[in-house]
Amino acid sequence: MTDLVSAVAATIDYDDWTTTDDGDLVPQITTDTTIHDMLRLLDIQPGMTVMEIGTGSGYSGSLLSGIAGADGHVVSVDIDPSLVERARTRHKRAGHTNIELHAADGFHGWAASAPFDRIVGWVTPHVLPTAWVEQAKTGAVIVAPVKIADIAGTNAILRCVVDGGTVRDGELHPGSFIEMAPEIITELGLPIRYVDAVHRTTAGPAWWISAHQLHQQPSTVADQLLSDVAHAEPEPEFFDRHADDWSGFTTFLLASSTNPASVGGTHGWGIGTATPNSVAISLSNGALLRAGTDEAHDEITTVLNEWRRADRPGLADLSPSLTADVDGWSVRPHIH
Repeated sequence: MTDLVSAVAATIDYDDWTTTDDGDLVPQITTDTTIHDMLRLLDIQPGMTVMEIGTGSGYSGSLLSGIAGADGHVVSVDIDPSLVERARTRHKRAGHTNIELHAADGFHGWAASAPFDRIVGWVTPHVLPTAWVEQAKTGAVIVAPVKIADIAGTNAILRCVVDGGTVRDGELHPGSFIEMAPEIITELGLPIRYVDAVHRTTAGPAWWISAHQLHQQPSTVADQLLSDVAHAEPEPEFFDRHADDWSGFTTFLLASSTNPASVGGTHGWGIGTATPNSVAISLSNGALLRAGTDEAHDEITTVLNEWRRADRPGLADLSPSLTADVDGWSVRPHIH
């Protein structure tokens, strides 16, 4: 990949873009390293037309403006008008004349400035949106976070190539961003999609549960299971976080289990399995959080052993399966 990203980044002050005039950080900023890595995957060349979804602080847009150059053009879309206006002011101050900004729902892209050579997303849609693919040229590259399961908190970075209105050459990379929504998200930390039950507390984060097997169950089933797991004590050392890669294991689980689940709460959040009467969640600190019968526990233990026998494959060892859906392409990890 080109090193244009590093060259342009050396001329831009990350802290200046991501800090408010009062010295506070702009909400939901992304580290400069993450931004640079994703832009390298995007492989932008001078003169290209680029769309970014998620204006944020404007730092990523300033990089795109510099890389695309005077003969290129950048379109930046964000749901938050205040962020768009702040970024617009800073781009004008910096002398960036090849970027346009719009306050809109980025799920629909920006058809008026299409077609695009490159599209990058800094927010996570539930599918790869149809509009993005339709607004991309054949041969265009899209790099964006996407959902890789129908449960909360299961995201990865997708890189794919557009080919005549469809997508090919998909790759998965580690990464996660705030969920895409048609309105500004005000309760950070609580997923907006696929959550089956939520228990709010007077102190600390809310408890929530999301499970494939609970989506079609009565809400009372998810409520009871969440109550049980919220009162459970984490069991230490289920997962060896020094020898094993938690991200690799949980992605393997999503690719192999028909009962995927995720839970968030005072112990953090994790991914595992669940049935209507059992749940077993692997936390990133190596502990296991479980409740109900042994069914989910037995399955997650089996998957962990299978993953180790398969020599601990990671995200790079899995392929994305892209399936046309109502709103776009659903993305799921697939074991070779």
